[in-house]
Amino acid sequence: MNEQIKVSVIIPMYNAKDYITHCVDALLEQTLEDIEIIIINDCSPDDSLALCEERYGDNERVVLLSQPKNMGPGAARNAGIERARGEYISFVDSDDAILKDAYRQMYDEAKRTDADVLHIGGALIPFDKELGNDLSVLPDDKLIKILLDGDAATETRMISADIKERLDAWLNHAYHWNIWSKLFRRTFLLEYGIRFVDLSLAEDQNFAFHCLICADNYVQMPGFFYIYRIAVESLSRGKMNLAFLARLLRTAFSLSDCMEKTMADQPFFAGHPDYMEKVKAFCIGFLEHEYIEDCYRGLSRTEIEADETIQTIFRDHFGANAAYIAKLYCDAHDAIPAPEEESGDMNTYEFWEKIVEERGIHSVIQV
Repeated sequence: MNEQIKVSVIIPMYNAKDYITHCVDALLEQTLEDIEIIIINDCSPDDSLALCEERYGDNERVVLLSQPKNMGPGAARNAGIERARGEYISFVDSDDAILKDAYRQMYDEAKRTDADVLHIGGALIPFDKELGNDLSVLPDDKLIKILLDGDAATETRMISADIKERLDAWLNHAYHWNIWSKLFRRTFLLEYGIRFVDLSLAEDQNFAFHCLICADNYVQMPGFFYIYRIAVESLSRGKMNLAFLARLLRTAFSLSDCMEKTMADQPFFAGHPDYMEKVKAFCIGFLEHEYIEDCYRGLSRTEIEADETIQTIFRDHFGANAAYIAKLYCDAHDAIPAPEEESGDMNTYEFWEKIVEERGIHSVIQV
């Protein structure tokens, strides 16, 4: 293999036997040949690892790593960052795919612009067993182009270096926090110590935000190269049980703490504490709108107040004020009116069209 590795592609793997070979095979067919593919087995209980060992064990472009225990996708990606040798790093989920010429175009543009972060668009595919598992062979009429950035780039551009302008745009949904639509300069991640935090949901929010506020050269590039499959877990976003609500609450409180820690080292926030609160509210608002409100609405207040796990989460984060905060939390959510219509099935075109209308994002296009 050429010693000059241009892109390291990091793939966390857990229960991925139905998808992983399609994902890796598509990466091996990239027109940019100087890439390495780092698969991190997160102690998957299925046959994913054995399948990869058999298929890619002798392929010098594929690196197989295993976590000592199941630690989640964030920790797996961190292990991949430490192992990566590429000039740039990209993250791909094991059930997704990336188009054949993607990394050549992205790398060339990243080099031309000297980008610390290169930010592109992607395509979305609803979860449908009838479509099969190989996303690389799907016809265009089965994809939805989804550009979650409110201010879409029509040509490659460097975003403002002014941190306040960046934050105002980010708070207005101009730069989406997903990690799968980006290239990250490896030395940039190492220099700033940017890693994934230990969260079971939304761990990519903190990572992408950290990159946004630290990157000297943050570049937006037009194009749709990544095919994202809506995960089954995302489709069950409205499942109504106490265990899921506890997971959401733990994530929400921890995410707020993580974002505050990330901002604490940045001089801008010392002089603008209002922006620190805006950022935390923005992140929590995402979890509230997409998950927590629906989950809370499906449970009774009596159940929530009687659940020891949920009450322990409040005590862990708010100490002696836990009971009062929990009451305020329930009061606030009881006051939220139920939507006139259900938010819809994330597995349909109609759902994403509604998201566009609600958020003023002008860029979901069926192709």
